[in-house]
Amino acid sequence: MDYQACLDYLQQNCRRGVPGGYERTVRMAELLGQPQEQLQTIHIAGTNGKGSTAAILEAILRQAGYRVGLYTSPHLSRYEERIQINRQPIPERDFAQIMTRLIEQVIPLLQAEGFAHPGEFELLTVAGWLYFAQQTDFVISEVGLGGTLDPTNVVQKPVLSVITPISLDHCEILGDTLAQIAAEKAGILKSEVPAIAAPQQPEAAAVLAAEADRRNAPLTILQPEQLQAVSTNLQGRYQQINCNTALAAIENLQQRGIIHILPEQLATALQKVSWPGRMEYWDLGSQKGILLDGAHNQAGIQYLAEQLHVQYSQRRIILFLSILDDKAQLPMLETILPLSDTVVLTKPEHDQRAQHWKQLQQTIQTIAPHCHVTLYEQYQEGLTAVLADLQPDDLLCITGSLYLLGDCRHFLRQVLFP
Repeated sequence: MDYQACLDYLQQNCRRGVPGGYERTVRMAELLGQPQEQLQTIHIAGTNGKGSTAAILEAILRQAGYRVGLYTSPHLSRYEERIQINRQPIPERDFAQIMTRLIEQVIPLLQAEGFAHPGEFELLTVAGWLYFAQQTDFVISEVGLGGTLDPTNVVQKPVLSVITPISLDHCEILGDTLAQIAAEKAGILKSEVPAIAAPQQPEAAAVLAAEADRRNAPLTILQPEQLQAVSTNLQGRYQQINCNTALAAIENLQQRGIIHILPEQLATALQKVSWPGRMEYWDLGSQKGILLDGAHNQAGIQYLAEQLHVQYSQRRIILFLSILDDKAQLPMLETILPLSDTVVLTKPEHDQRAQHWKQLQQTIQTIAPHCHVTLYEQYQEGLTAVLADLQPDDLLCITGSLYLLGDCRHFLRQVLFP
């Protein structure tokens, strides 16, 4: 199968949310000879900051000369972004070869044993293991959802587990209390595998500590007073939390003799690190700008609102929004709307969880009657209209959904930087 045929297969045959994903991934790994156990994996769970923390760790290890695999989700533009080595996405040819092997050899065996067809995330997770095997020193792997039954959790002996800040998100799957969600995240903790956790709310911290004790996993939870100011290329207060978490992880690995990193390598990496779609600012000249931030839950929106207030309160902020149906729409809107009087509502191109996006207009007008709201069925049309009307000191802030962000980022790059 060629590259395009593999993409078509993923989009046409892989449904979301089919129960049994963990068990299917376990069996696929067995059929392939357990490629995940050949890797030195740093496994990252949490609600917010997983991708940024992964990017920071990757940058530090790569700066020290290690060859580093990076597995994250979702992608912003292309599937290959999810599977990278030294920040280079998997080539189309390798992607096609690995996916063809899975589609033609592994899936038929799986289904012959009575398993349902694997989902997109399961296949991409296994594809990442196959690509990383034999050509990486370390792999940094981001959980897709939760922890306990996530396909990435098939890895039984990571070198380190990391848990970023936990808050309410995906409540319909993970539970509607902080304790329930923390218990799911704690599912990545393994016996005798050290773990580092970012500062947590007390309810989440208590669950993590209890689960770590039960699982015999040496756990260090950072305390807010331990956080130090870090000089980094990444913008936003929350990135200070992510940097401190990553630095604690690096210190753990160094103390155990697993890695060796010089102070100057650490400092250089922190200045070079980047992570698209998180407080990503594009200067358009004439004091106009675009801010792309993938905040898609209440905690993320709170971080974004704080940063907008600190950095951009003197500018007119135009919110370009989509918030999926399964998110806490009301508190998210109540947090962000005081910062703007102009809102453009739209929806991602291919996400079925935005079917009721137009109803947000009524919600906005109820809680923020000062806001002027415009709706665009096609995000491309909305962006074109907003760009044409941008004035000096205007800031176009695209947020609310990583899927919308990816669509808009791809479109804007084509329009602004052809």
